[in-house]
Amino acid sequence: MKKMLQMMVLMCVIVLGTQVAFANADKETLQEGADITSIHRLAVGLPLYMQNDEKAPTLDMLKQIAYDSSRVARSYVVSYDAVAEGIKAKNNVDITSLDRRQAAKLFKENVGDYADAYVILTVANNSRTTFFFDVYKAGSNDLLYTYEIRANSSEANTAATYTNLCEQFYKHFERAAQEQQKANAKKK
Repeated sequence: MKKMLQMMVLMCVIVLGTQVAFANADKETLQEGADITSIHRLAVGLPLYMQNDEKAPTLDMLKQIAYDSSRVARSYVVSYDAVAEGIKAKNNVDITSLDRRQAAKLFKENVGDYADAYVILTVANNSRTTFFFDVYKAGSNDLLYTYEIRANSSEANTAATYTNLCEQFYKHFERAAQEQQKANAKKK
């Protein structure tokens, strides 16, 4: 009986230890005084990304992954291409054909017509892929929220890994907004 109990305890330690070992390392920061509860529409900006592996997704694929991963979110998410089309229709300027800096400037100036805030994804794909998500308020470009998540060293630079990391961002962002809303309700 005692041996059986020891085996059960050992099995629990192994199982629980394995789950913790495979969790992605992440960190989120809500800027002081930032109100993310008022964000109802979130636009996806062009990711800052350089493909360094042939098997890794291209920039266009990553742009689509960042938008498609929003299916786990309850808020309305606007794709980069939708904002680009709107800017093209309104200003007669195709930001997809401009260089990165000019496109980013026009995007920031006009994104307020389509969303309350926008998110810029920065990818550091060294030995462990790290995604940095920065959420800015449309119009003022004030930083509201940041989220950093690292892929495990065993995860390859694939579309599935990138999708998982992006989905985690949307889940954490909504959770942070809900927590802020609860905290605001308690203050009243």
